[in-house]
Amino acid sequence: MDKDELLAGFHHTISEQLNSRLSESPKFFGLLVVVATGYGYVLSEQRLNSLFLPATVLALSATLWASWYLAALGYAFRFLQNCQHCIEHELGWATFTPGLSQRETEERPNPVKSLGDVFWLLPGIYHAHAAGLCAFLVVICVAACRASWTWWPHCYIVICGLLVFATGAAVTVCINVHYVRKFRDKRRQDPKKFDPKPELPKA
Repeated sequence: MDKDELLAGFHHTISEQLNSRLSESPKFFGLLVVVATGYGYVLSEQRLNSLFLPATVLALSATLWASWYLAALGYAFRFLQNCQHCIEHELGWATFTPGLSQRETEERPNPVKSLGDVFWLLPGIYHAHAAGLCAFLVVICVAACRASWTWWPHCYIVICGLLVFATGAAVTVCINVHYVRKFRDKRRQDPKKFDPKPELPKA
């Protein structure tokens, strides 16, 4: 097999890996459904009040773990996509790609400034997942505040709820920024450097 055939086969393998990464998200959301069901059960049963704190910590930990997992999936997706783009340029396939001049892998954020930059690694299909995790974090904080409303002064409960949400949101942002910088500075290659070199005119 010549080089082009090997690269085409590698390109196909990467496509399969990309599809595999996209299909992994339901797995950790299934875990969140189980955790949310268990947490709701603890809050609904007064006899389980002693489990309120560990159940809340578990629910928050599961949410942050899912955020970390999602960011890692986005990192893996962009890495594989960048490999694909390099192969496409090497094989001359890039000319058949719509919007070649505006590829997202070329428009890497430097530095990370906006919310879009923070979640830049995530493909479009994962944006709803990220929003869902943020909503889930809000639900946990609100539910915890509501369940403890009669136990402590209201102002303390509200402040604690806001602090927990702010901490969770900050951790999520830091995780995503870490992966964006890691990909941008250490892993990404410019696909254009693999473009075929123009042949020099014969003398």
